[in-house]
Amino acid sequence: MRSDGMNRTLGVTLGLVGTLGVTAIMTATVTAQEEPAPDAVPAETGSIVMELIDQSFDLTPNGTIDLSYRVVGDLDAVAELAPPTTTTTTTTTTTTPDTPAPEGPEEPVEPEPEPIALTAQVINFAPIDEPDELIGLVGSDPRFGSLTEVIDGVEIPIRSSIEVISPTEAVLDLSVLTDTDISVSERLEFNEDGIHPIVVQLSAGEQVVARHGTVVERRSGSSDTPPTIDLSLFGATDDPGPTGSPADYDDAVEVFAGLVDDATVLDAGLTMAIPPSVATAAVESGAVDPSDPTFLSDDVMLAEPATPFDVSSAVGVGRVDAFIRQLRVGEEEIVDELGVTPSRDIWSTTTELSGPAAQTLRDLGVRYLAMPPDVYRSTIAGAADDEIPAIDRFIELPLPDGGQIPVLVLDEELGAEFTPDATTEITAAMTTTEWSVETIAELRLGQYAAPEDERRDARSHLIATPDLGPFDPTLVRALEQFATTTDAVRFSTASDLTSATATVETDTNPQLPDVAGPSLEQRLLRIGEVGDELLDVASMLPAGDPRPAEWAQLLDSFVSTAVDDATVYDELDQLVAEAEEIRDGVVPPEPFTFTLTGRDGEINVRVGNELSEPVDVVVRVTSPRLDFPDGDITVTLAPDDVTVVNVPVSARSNGTSPVTVEILTPSLDPLTEPVTLTSRFTALTGLGGVLTGGFLLILATWWFSHWRARRRAANQPENDDADPADTATTDPDDE
Repeated sequence: MRSDGMNRTLGVTLGLVGTLGVTAIMTATVTAQEEPAPDAVPAETGSIVMELIDQSFDLTPNGTIDLSYRVVGDLDAVAELAPPTTTTTTTTTTTTPDTPAPEGPEEPVEPEPEPIALTAQVINFAPIDEPDELIGLVGSDPRFGSLTEVIDGVEIPIRSSIEVISPTEAVLDLSVLTDTDISVSERLEFNEDGIHPIVVQLSAGEQVVARHGTVVERRSGSSDTPPTIDLSLFGATDDPGPTGSPADYDDAVEVFAGLVDDATVLDAGLTMAIPPSVATAAVESGAVDPSDPTFLSDDVMLAEPATPFDVSSAVGVGRVDAFIRQLRVGEEEIVDELGVTPSRDIWSTTTELSGPAAQTLRDLGVRYLAMPPDVYRSTIAGAADDEIPAIDRFIELPLPDGGQIPVLVLDEELGAEFTPDATTEITAAMTTTEWSVETIAELRLGQYAAPEDERRDARSHLIATPDLGPFDPTLVRALEQFATTTDAVRFSTASDLTSATATVETDTNPQLPDVAGPSLEQRLLRIGEVGDELLDVASMLPAGDPRPAEWAQLLDSFVSTAVDDATVYDELDQLVAEAEEIRDGVVPPEPFTFTLTGRDGEINVRVGNELSEPVDVVVRVTSPRLDFPDGDITVTLAPDDVTVVNVPVSARSNGTSPVTVEILTPSLDPLTEPVTLTSRFTALTGLGGVLTGGFLLILATWWFSHWRARRRAANQPENDDADPADTATTDPDDE
């Protein structure tokens, strides 16, 4: 049963019900009545407006609502609001003692009029249920529409609560006590949790001179109370890439510098996806100053590849290795240029993403994807304009290996209000406090309006402008300051959202496509060919030469879809020409004939180098009659000179034979055409020949003697008694 306190308003509440609940709300600017009562505001009164400059949003049972207003306008029209003025007195004549005062009655002094009693009436309504019901409730001209369920009302004298600053400005601070159940006359009754509209109007006598609407959230701490909403700020800029013009880089640097400015003036940490090339350009131009101790002190830089890289296209052609190298190089550049370590927690997905690419990102440490609404609609199979399940909770996307990766859709609707044009328009119509109250109430109403099983879901908003660029800090600053006074919202970094955000259950079965991004197959074949040639030439360069790493990074960058095929092929041709210039600098030896006079010796091979730098080559010499015990010989050719390479040789036989000389890269790729030398080998003449000839002569003599003996024996008669000596002397061969 309602208390007698509801009957205590002495007609105030009933009058307000008639004013607010049955008829349309009067405008906040109210002029005087045509025939005012004696204690009412005079007819020539101007008008005043109430502007909310601060308030408490959270209301606990039996708590207090604190409201602070700027009252502006023609304050002279309202006696109690007028600043103090000098009291006018009657004129008197000063005389000396010798001069008698003039005779006659003194002029009567008219009394000053009593100031009109100024009061504030505060009325609360039943809680609203839907965000749409909030429209028009907050501000100096509240439009309460069909809100007819007035709960309670109180009237508060404000003489001691108002501070007049000037004839056109005053500050009014109100503290409104509340209670529950059996309400008393000095307190507003609040029994139900939720977002309650409140109207405050100022009255001079019976004349309403100003009116303002706002809302508060009554929370009893019950299990049905929605949890705190996390807010995070996100910004990014595109990478102009290797073909970007100076104007393109100027624009990107301007975006980055604007985000850095935001990070400086805002307390909340800002998360940024900035390409390394843009960071480098910003530092070189002086647009940002990493030496500043406050530079990105509470902010997060996300990991980005060194050049624009469509991970889906790279995965599609099996070049994950190139993507990883580019990512690591990009991380190193961010550390070198900005002095901050980038994070892989979040991946900014501004183009379509394939399932295999998302799986690669997850394997590289990415915890969730940040995706603009239009990219979600164009990427997720079956998604339509109105089929984003949620922008305040994670949406789980299945991966090819059976795992999942969450995506958080960027809140660009709220972020759109942080653009300069939108902020200017908003602040022209309401104060930043009024906007903050309305924004927070809208977010909370989204929770209250959710199905019962989702009301307790932890929700987050990753806020970005539609172009992902800088914020106008005016409203953001007001919102984050207001967030320090309420448990309804809080600011967090984007990395923190993984542990503070629920996953929405969806019936749409969102799926990433199997393939995304432009095809790079033909381009990749050409990149592979050039890469092999560069590897060969790289083996010729001294250790520590920076060119091989630069070539590898450049080749990786050509997998990027930010560069068109024609540009890539032109760049590849230039790399080939650079490699050919190094190869062509090596001059092979001229053909010549040499003679070995011993079994072992040396061949002096003269290899030229027309380059202004030393290069390494391999000299390979082969021959069918010679052995080369040292095998392939690696030698460093002096710049602009001819280097003599001593090649040890060992002969296998006499004679003349061809000798082939090949000049190779250290990776054993031919640098020049083979050169044929002629060898003459006489190493077995001299002492070796004499010994060999003597051996042959002895052998011939033995053979000849043995042959004669056999022949003599064959011609002797068969006479066992004959004397052998007689037989030997008669052998005709002895003659």
